Amino acid sequence: MKIMLKNYFNTNQGRIFTALILTGILSVTSGLTLIKDATGASINLSLETSNQVIKDNLKSSHLPRPVANAVLQDLARRQGILTRQLQIIDYHQQNWRNGCLELPQPDELCTEALVPGWRIVVSNGKENWIYHTNNNGRSLRLASANTPSDNLPDKLPASVKNAVLQAASRRLQQPISQLTIIEAQQQTWRDSCLELASADEFCTQALVSGWRVVIGAVDQTLVYHTNQTGSALRLNQKANENTLAPVQIPVSELPPPLDRDIVFRQISSGGFAGRTYETVLLKDGRLIRVRIGDANDSERSIHRVSVQQVQQFVRSLQRSKFSKFQNLSYPAPSGAADYITYTLTSQEGTVQYNDISQNNLPKNLQTAVKAWNQIVASAQ
Repeated sequence: MKIMLKNYFNTNQGRIFTALILTGILSVTSGLTLIKDATGASINLSLETSNQVIKDNLKSSHLPRPVANAVLQDLARRQGILTRQLQIIDYHQQNWRNGCLELPQPDELCTEALVPGWRIVVSNGKENWIYHTNNNGRSLRLASANTPSDNLPDKLPASVKNAVLQAASRRLQQPISQLTIIEAQQQTWRDSCLELASADEFCTQALVSGWRVVIGAVDQTLVYHTNQTGSALRLNQKANENTLAPVQIPVSELPPPLDRDIVFRQISSGGFAGRTYETVLLKDGRLIRVRIGDANDSERSIHRVSVQQVQQFVRSLQRSKFSKFQNLSYPAPSGAADYITYTLTSQEGTVQYNDISQNNLPKNLQTAVKAWNQIVASAQ
């Protein structure tokens, strides 16, 4: 059920408005946005809310809470940082070929048995870490560390790259110049159908070396399985079902436009705590965060980033074509609950999404969200 934001802080609106006017920072107005109260069947952890996790009754294709927690806590301990500074940016199910999750230590004896589990990529906005885990997260291993966030495998064969780009171009009816290889991972498929057999298709049970390649377009992603050369490839329809279809935000539900001195605004609401926060970035580098409805104004904070960082962020919004998502909402799955809804507003428009579906957003929008999270994380 949607509730207008003003209902969260109606009784305290006058006090908050006055306090913010006096500091010359921000005016908080009513009727900002509609908030949803619900929780999801999958998990995506942002830099601000990495500790917000979902209930255990998850579908098999979604990352279980214990696994996410185990990975975040292990990496936080290794790096000496807080879990809220980490974000799970990618994950998929994997059958490891041995008890060491295909990451044996020197002279370690590994049981030769398939181990169902997960391959998980964690980021702090600057670096990526890859984990292998079993199904419940009680067994996990760090596969790689300190991998640059924008790094793609250099060894992806040109024949594979060309094959998947041409296939995606035909399917999406878009020129190859508009497509991007988001991710490329070496894989060993368990059968000749690259683990994507169609109904009643006979597949030879043999290991096939190949690649899992993710292609990004403006408004969706495609996942391909290929052999080593790209001469055989298949579209992973199930993975592509996760691509979100946006809906238009009704005019009556749009938040007010930004003041001229404000570069960007985020309103986050929902989750287990059910609280609503508003964070704004000003041109001079001030980053102001308030909790709507906080009677004592005890959670208001002011941090700073450099003017150069603000300018870089604005350029990042332009490169990611943030304005193309103007007034679009990417809703949570039907039946989800307790998720966190984010409403992002620039000088050019507003977009809305939720934490459990962040990894399924269009690539360009993910880039804009990542740039914003980096600004928030770097504020002093």
